[in-house]
Amino acid sequence: MSTLEEKAALFQQYHVKGKPLVLVNVWDAGSAQAIQSAGATAIATGSWSVAAAHGERDGEALPFHLVLANLARITASVDMPVTIDIEEGMGGWCQK
Repeated sequence: MSTLEEKAALFQQYHVKGKPLVLVNVWDAGSAQAIQSAGATAIATGSWSVAAAHGERDGEALPFHLVLANLARITASVDMPVTIDIEEGMGGWCQK
């Protein structure tokens, strides 16, 4: 499996002027594996889909430790760059 630094460098290489980087949003490790097996080069998480998969509403209702635990499962399950939508930069989560 690639290191975090290798994945970050790869993700940066995907940002090419005139060639849009298309990211598919995932919500858990299973959806991440499905997108990887379909040939994606990188994936993203969507705050709504992650919250909904945990039975929560979007808008920082999901506790931050659960967001991070979900991200850890996603990144451990695929060998590609992953970007995360943490809404307002976790400000609300830190106060809960």
